[in-house]
Amino acid sequence: MIHPSAVASSNAPRYPTLRARWGSGSGELGHERPAEGNPEGPMSFARAGDELVVLDQVNRQLVRFDGSGRVVATTNVSRTTQDLALAKDGSAVLLDRLGGQNVTVIDARGRTIGELPLGSRAGEPGLVTGVFVDDRTIYVEKEHGSLVPIGTLDARAVDPNAPSLAGRPSKDGALLLMAGLSSPIEGRAFVNATDRKTGALRFARTIQFPRPAQSIALLDSDGRGTIYLGIAYDSPPTTSVACLAPGDGHVIGRVTLPASAAPEESLRDLAVGDDGTIVYAVRTDDGVEYRSATCPPTS
Repeated sequence: MIHPSAVASSNAPRYPTLRARWGSGSGELGHERPAEGNPEGPMSFARAGDELVVLDQVNRQLVRFDGSGRVVATTNVSRTTQDLALAKDGSAVLLDRLGGQNVTVIDARGRTIGELPLGSRAGEPGLVTGVFVDDRTIYVEKEHGSLVPIGTLDARAVDPNAPSLAGRPSKDGALLLMAGLSSPIEGRAFVNATDRKTGALRFARTIQFPRPAQSIALLDSDGRGTIYLGIAYDSPPTTSVACLAPGDGHVIGRVTLPASAAPEESLRDLAVGDDGTIVYAVRTDDGVEYRSATCPPTS
């Protein structure tokens, strides 16, 4: 069963929480815990206005929930799909880096438009770390670094010499963002922001987090250009998120979010909407919950 649930916080979002039990029935999401191999739950999700789109590859479907938690559409996907991105026109692009080694384009009505091979420029398929859409161009990310163009939303391949992007496009279109851990032991991370119009580096900012830091869990932005950088921790399972000003990258807010203690593998557990709402997945033995929060200003 899926139902809306308010988040009890002064930073309670405008977006409801969704809870789905594990299973293959209507409104349920799939997971597997094989005796051999990696446990899996929903690999990725994305926001589209008030809707939440969940990649339920175990049940071979893309599930679209409305703002009240009701399933409004499902679309068939391959079992080895691992990531998704949504375009402004409602299209979805689906990354299969291990099976088909391609990206599938699906229109807003759920119809398959075509498939795009990852190609040699993307490098080793297993090291592709995400799929992104910028205007009508589809990109795949190489090892959390540059974004390589592979095609367009009409499933046409791009020129092999089309330029790569030096990071993830910000939602306001102004910046290209790249992040990493400069010193995991000391809890230091960095964000580099490149101005898209000039190609010049706008800022390179070091951000201090609790130490030791485990990995980058989130690099995203909202419609105003605010940057969100999240660091994952194991004990206890949490994600520490810093919100950065787009002008110079200084920290304007922080929030700590609970993370999954369950073993299911996923590729994307957090996403930021245009309005600045952070949605994050928390898996349990019974199911998965998509919670939401905002980034309060620092005092």
